[in-house]
Amino acid sequence: MTNDLKSQLAAALGVQAPPEPSAIQVAYNTYKRTMCPLQIETPLPETVSFLPENFPHLVKLQTRIGGSQEWINAKWGMVRELLEAGTFRDDEYRVDPRRVHALQGVIQLLRRPHSIHPNLRHGQRAPGNIRGKHIYVRERRGNEVWVAFTLPDDRLGVTVVTSSFYTRRTWLEDCAGLPAIYTRDPGTR
Repeated sequence: MTNDLKSQLAAALGVQAPPEPSAIQVAYNTYKRTMCPLQIETPLPETVSFLPENFPHLVKLQTRIGGSQEWINAKWGMVRELLEAGTFRDDEYRVDPRRVHALQGVIQLLRRPHSIHPNLRHGQRAPGNIRGKHIYVRERRGNEVWVAFTLPDDRLGVTVVTSSFYTRRTWLEDCAGLPAIYTRDPGTR
């Protein structure tokens, strides 16, 4: 329904039209509706689930705290209530637009990766390290790769996606165990 039609309908009924959802709220709603009910079988094999609390990591949701100019990663507990209620506003938050755009593609990345590697930096507490036991990789043009990290969540008894992003092959060479534990035959689509 267009904004004009919503406004006209609200005025005719004598009520205030609800505000349009923010871009981040729309991305979360789509993620929760289309991805959270899914369990993906991967070639490893492992069964991977998408959970609402992984959304901030998948889109690199960031905020500023206490008037600081430095962006920090937003935790699920900071945004859960607003996202679940459908009232999240983008003010003071940002996401990586490439990650939001590629969010639905993570399903295909897990189902048909070009390779899967152990994550050498899993469990280390240092800047740039990402939680995840496995790194799923798809080769892209030039020097770019698309990666997704999976991790068994012992608390919930499922394997989840902890992060996904585009990066350079050199970054992957520093973080991924070689040789790959799975490689897809290049002749298959």
